[in-house]
Amino acid sequence: MWMYRVAMSENVKRDSEQRYKQKAIIEFLTRENVQPIAIYRRLQKVFGADTFDVSKVRYWARLARAGSIKLFDEPRSGRPKLRRSDEVKNTIDAKIHTNRHITQRELAAETGISLGAVNKFVKELGYRRICAKWFPKLLTQEMAQQLLSRYYREGENFIMNIVTGDESWVACYDPQLKEQSKEYRHRTSPRHKKIRTEQACKKVMLTVFWDCEGVVHREFLPKGCMINSERYINTLRTLKRRLQRVRSHHPVFLLQHDNARPHTSARTTEVLSSLGFTVLPHPPYSPDLAPSDYYLFRHLKKHLKGIRYASDNELRTAVSSWLRLQPVDFFETGIRKLISR
Repeated sequence: MWMYRVAMSENVKRDSEQRYKQKAIIEFLTRENVQPIAIYRRLQKVFGADTFDVSKVRYWARLARAGSIKLFDEPRSGRPKLRRSDEVKNTIDAKIHTNRHITQRELAAETGISLGAVNKFVKELGYRRICAKWFPKLLTQEMAQQLLSRYYREGENFIMNIVTGDESWVACYDPQLKEQSKEYRHRTSPRHKKIRTEQACKKVMLTVFWDCEGVVHREFLPKGCMINSERYINTLRTLKRRLQRVRSHHPVFLLQHDNARPHTSARTTEVLSSLGFTVLPHPPYSPDLAPSDYYLFRHLKKHLKGIRYASDNELRTAVSSWLRLQPVDFFETGIRKLISR
């Protein structure tokens, strides 16, 4: 298609040149009183098949005798030229700043230029239409201000005293991400197959508590059990004993967990108070503010993707080994992300 367009453009250019040359010759010979038929025959000898027909030669000769022949066409009214690019860009930029929801069709209608030109200028300005991020619940300003004020007031002590924890299912086999399964192959190489996870895939429930210095306590839920208020209370008591043993240099423990039912029941609240935990406020339905969800579990499951474990015990060993091998900086980074979030 591109070659066809180039060929057509060259033909049009050549025809225009031939036309201008013949018109100039007709004007010159007419002024010498040469008859149109004689002009036609002389043009045929030079231009061959590209020569004007006889009627056209007579027409141009008549104009030449009247002195009204013109070699070049006069400009005709057509599509108006675009205004200067900078001017149009500034207009579009101002309209987008005024109304971020404006469409390109509306911009074309308001500026009087084509849709294609609007699309070009929008790209040059670096704009993209992006959907708003969906949040189940808006974090109230009072809660955010309360936590930030405490951080600004207490400084590093506030961050270092936070102990966070949560539960999550870990599967014996989680298929690779599409990006992870990419590999270099020739066109004739057989295509690699990626098996999806089985519907009845084995999995275990992991509960882990950690702080800036590393993992404080981890446990796996036994088969046939579920996490309820009583089981979570037992976990908190174990966590308290563990903290007194490995974090005895901390004066207080600030517990950061989500609003799951076992975490917020009346019985759990009483036990938390008796154990001396200070619970940090957490907005409901906000995994993006739970360090275990947005950081620890995400990295753990990314590490486990594509690896098949034959048994629950093998999976538990792999999870425990990964948690143990992470450096202190890894855990501190996850906790400190709470400030920006």
